[in-house]
Amino acid sequence: MDDSAAAPALIRRPSLRACLAAIRAPELYRNFAIHLFVMFPAAMVMCFLGVAVDVELGLAPLGPWPAVAVLGALLIGLGGVWVWYVYGYLFLAGGGSPGTHVDGGPTTMVDTGPYTLVRHPSVLGKLLGVVGLGLIWQSPVFLVGFVPVLVAYSVLTNRYLQERFCDARFGARYAAYRARVPMLVPRPDGLRRWWADEAAVPGDFVLERNPQPEGIWLEFRGYLIGLALLIGLFAGVWGVVHAVG
Repeated sequence: MDDSAAAPALIRRPSLRACLAAIRAPELYRNFAIHLFVMFPAAMVMCFLGVAVDVELGLAPLGPWPAVAVLGALLIGLGGVWVWYVYGYLFLAGGGSPGTHVDGGPTTMVDTGPYTLVRHPSVLGKLLGVVGLGLIWQSPVFLVGFVPVLVAYSVLTNRYLQERFCDARFGARYAAYRARVPMLVPRPDGLRRWWADEAAVPGDFVLERNPQPEGIWLEFRGYLIGLALLIGLFAGVWGVVHAVG
């Protein structure tokens, strides 16, 4: 594959407006469509299983309704806008879709904007989304039991799937970036860099496209297998609780 073919012009620090407008690019809206098609139904199944466990344990739904549902909807909306912005930023500054299954992924390492805060800022928006979904379903088990497992799953897949290909693609610069920027929880120095519009890795930087490593297209398959295993795990929890009860 030729990484330079039909690739967007690289922008070191795209504006908020440009990031949101980038959704019109096929690489971005295809990525969103695939994720919604796969992950939204998966999250709904997990919420259903959480409610089923709630019933078996005799736990009361979260309340009061509809206030808790309104809060959940707000969290989903906020998380969605954040992911939209972050994906647009990565697309414009990185020269590729956030999804390697769409076009092979970004070809330039991004260490500015939200990526100077944490290495995987989109996970923060997705976390808001699943918490909001749990509030709408009013499931204590989903929020207290299932969401931490989903966070652990994100940490493992990001570190050992996504970052493995980042190491192969961006080499020593990504190693330096990983040493300075936390995975998911921002630190004060990251907040300062973002406010000052500074890059995470100091020194001169040339916008360049890096070759696509072998096997990068298998990343999405790994995510799908992981989601299937998580659903199986949560279904197993319900089965055990149901049998004991």
